Amino acid sequence: MDAIELLDIREAAQFLNVSETSLRRWTNAGILPCLRIGRRRERRFRRADLVAFMEQPAVAQSQEKWRDNSMGLSTEPVAAIHGNHLCGIYGTDAGRLDLAVPFLLEGLEKGSVCFLVAPSTVLKDVAEAMKEKRQSLDSDIKAGRLILTEHQKTPAAQCRFFEIAMKKAEDEGVESFRVVGDMWGLRLLVSASEMVELELGFESLIVPNFPVVALCAYDARKFTGVELLDALKDHADTFKFPMRMLAD
Repeated sequence: MDAIELLDIREAAQFLNVSETSLRRWTNAGILPCLRIGRRRERRFRRADLVAFMEQPAVAQSQEKWRDNSMGLSTEPVAAIHGNHLCGIYGTDAGRLDLAVPFLLEGLEKGSVCFLVAPSTVLKDVAEAMKEKRQSLDSDIKAGRLILTEHQKTPAAQCRFFEIAMKKAEDEGVESFRVVGDMWGLRLLVSASEMVELELGFESLIVPNFPVVALCAYDARKFTGVELLDALKDHADTFKFPMRMLAD
């Protein structure tokens, strides 16, 4: 087919008058066809497919389903929909484990490469809690299925870290990723405005280009109310999908 008939994701979003995030979700869910181009697997859309999608009577209903957790388009838990970039807030060390451990364990069970990015003490605590439920965890770490790492020193370096690691894993046949970031580790290194820079960079550079679901965990005991509000604003998926991400 002539390349001029293919639209990139920005052009397709404008054509349908929807957000690029919606297009990513619909293609990941298989309800909107797309082509994947190049090593970065960038999405390209046939104009005819977009027109057909618009003309489907079920389209409006499908859009509502994305907003209604009781009628999800995927049989997976909401958090496991590729493209989701979620915010979780916890107030105790146990609450942090409640957020991170099941999220990462489920990813390992599904064959995803999982990342835990956190201060060293948190890395140890979460890994120990995971090991109680998964005896093969040491093997997962050794094989690179679970990557435990502290934060990089800048937002740009952190995004670059994910980009390099995910590209390498995709070249080896990995089809999905999960990321948990305990954000206080980054806040110790950068300013509040740079925290926002990382979240926006992850949303624009990593989420569109890799089959990833990410959970950014914020400790309510350490971040200010304004910083927590900014975090929620930067994670629109948290509001679109009712979730059990607020931990005691």
